Amino acid sequence: MRDALVELLDKVDIAVAESRGVLEASRLDEAAHVAAETRLRLSYPESIVLIALAGGTGSGKSSLLNAIAGEEVALTGGVRPMTVKPLALVPAAARESLRGYLEAHGIEDLVDHDGPSWMCLIDLPDNDSVEVDHRLQVETLLPRVDLVVWVTDPEKYRDASLHRGFIRPLNVYQRQFLFVLNQIDRIEPEDVGPLVGDMTEALVEDGIGTPEVIPMAAQPTAGPPIGVESLLQRLDERRRIRQAVHRKLLTDLASVASHLVVTSSGARGVEFERRWGTGLEEAVGLAAAGKVAEAGHDLGSLVGIIAEEAQGETGDRLRDFAEEVPSLFHRCMSETALHPEERGPMSLRDRLRRRSRRLPETSLEQERLEAEANRVIGDPIRDLLAQRGRAHAAIADLALSVGHLERRDRN
Repeated sequence: MRDALVELLDKVDIAVAESRGVLEASRLDEAAHVAAETRLRLSYPESIVLIALAGGTGSGKSSLLNAIAGEEVALTGGVRPMTVKPLALVPAAARESLRGYLEAHGIEDLVDHDGPSWMCLIDLPDNDSVEVDHRLQVETLLPRVDLVVWVTDPEKYRDASLHRGFIRPLNVYQRQFLFVLNQIDRIEPEDVGPLVGDMTEALVEDGIGTPEVIPMAAQPTAGPPIGVESLLQRLDERRRIRQAVHRKLLTDLASVASHLVVTSSGARGVEFERRWGTGLEEAVGLAAAGKVAEAGHDLGSLVGIIAEEAQGETGDRLRDFAEEVPSLFHRCMSETALHPEERGPMSLRDRLRRRSRRLPETSLEQERLEAEANRVIGDPIRDLLAQRGRAHAAIADLALSVGHLERRDRN
């Protein structure tokens, strides 16, 4: 799938480039940022999977990290907040190949492990932290990892800050989610099953289709950790069967394509040539009849209506241009109307009237006025709409390609 993702990235680049000046710049910047992040992700070994441990204060994320590492590499405790910055547990052989990517995302504390060579485990700051910077770190990092293990405990597994603040808004990534109910040593064994069932029900309410909850005790009061091997096995199965890395990147690009389609309001046409041809012909006729102000006003109104239909940045630019149309039409008249002395015998009164109003008298003059108005007014509008059309085409091509790859991936 990697080659297909690279092709999608090229299509994102084209869609963003064609849409500059057509769609809102902030939306395009977001799309370009995701593309850059995806390229960065594809630059490190495909065999490595970035797994984030996310959860609230006291849920036992750091204890779980220590249990997997087989030694104490992260501080544990109930102080708010305990995990103050992200820490990565990395395969010793892949430290250098991962360092640049991790540091680019603010993860500077790296600890080697001798466990599975595919696993890079990140202990995130607590998602319910009282420190604003810590919460922002969590929100920034979550979409940039391959798998997320949400860690909670028997007391906080239905906490609103977890469900409403993180899981529900991020459920588009649910294929990359696993859930851990930690600290089961604190409850009676017969209560574990019902508690897992209730947590599963809460996750379904969040929009998680088939949530998988693993009961664990990473740091029991007595005896070795419980459930660590089960978690590692499920992570390994997710890695191999679900192709987590590429699926995650495909989800990101699908989100980009979806946002661009919504922002562009589809590829609706505005039938410019037909409407402009009729409008310009009527405006020239009005000018020939001496109704110059009405002619310029009508053309400006037509452009304003087209601007409303075009929407987006194109619509904004057309609305600004519509305000200039009346004066531009007058200028076209002054450039194309024949001087009175070139028309042959004419009364002094008619000469003065023609000179002051510059009315197109002959069919030749009207043709010249129409051609000049097409050049000065029509062509700039055509350029804006052509750019809009290219942007829509590039966005549609991206969306179709993403859809094709998603269907291929599901099959």
